[in-house]
Amino acid sequence: MYLWLILLLFLAGCSASDPPAAQLQSDQVRVFPRVSLTPDQVRLVESGVQRILNDPGAARFGEIYAGQQPDGTLYVCGSVDARNSSGGYTGDQPFYGTLDQRAFTPTTIGGDEVQSRAIEAYCRQQLSLG
Repeated sequence: MYLWLILLLFLAGCSASDPPAAQLQSDQVRVFPRVSLTPDQVRLVESGVQRILNDPGAARFGEIYAGQQPDGTLYVCGSVDARNSSGGYTGDQPFYGTLDQRAFTPTTIGGDEVQSRAIEAYCRQQLSLG
């Protein structure tokens, strides 16, 4: 179940307006000014990611970074280690999406090693992460 959900989210991310792999190849990569998230915003991000996990209560979040888009929407990147349908942890899986005042909407999360690297590279470029 969890694997299908990740695959579905990745495919949904691929159909979005700026998928990681295609955007990395583009000259039009936008860099969003970094901003700090409030504790309430971090909770919105975590709950948005947890909504799509097999075992939301077992999620372990890594660093979460944000950049502000011109319209005020926050572009958020982070990582989560979650349990799969067999009960084992998957290891840190990168994710990204957008945060408004009400909720975090994940665009994509994890995948295979190539997909994860593409997401991480995309986030580094978008948010000027070192």
